[in-house]
Amino acid sequence: MKATRSPDERIARISEIAHSIWEAEGRPSGQETRHWLMAEKLVLAEERHASQQEETQKNGKAKR
Repeated sequence: MKATRSPDERIARISEIAHSIWEAEGRPSGQETRHWLMAEKLVLAEERHASQQEETQKNGKAKR
């Protein structure tokens, strides 16, 4: 996964995760905002992790 996404890619990923959360919780109504916010946090964590991996790989290759 790349560390940076376009805004459209980010929204699509958040939507995908929010939908998965909704389904996992039994499809409750009225929880859209909470699911969306949870998904945003997860996407941010994914991107942060990918960025750290890219940096580690870049630094590892430079040291060789």
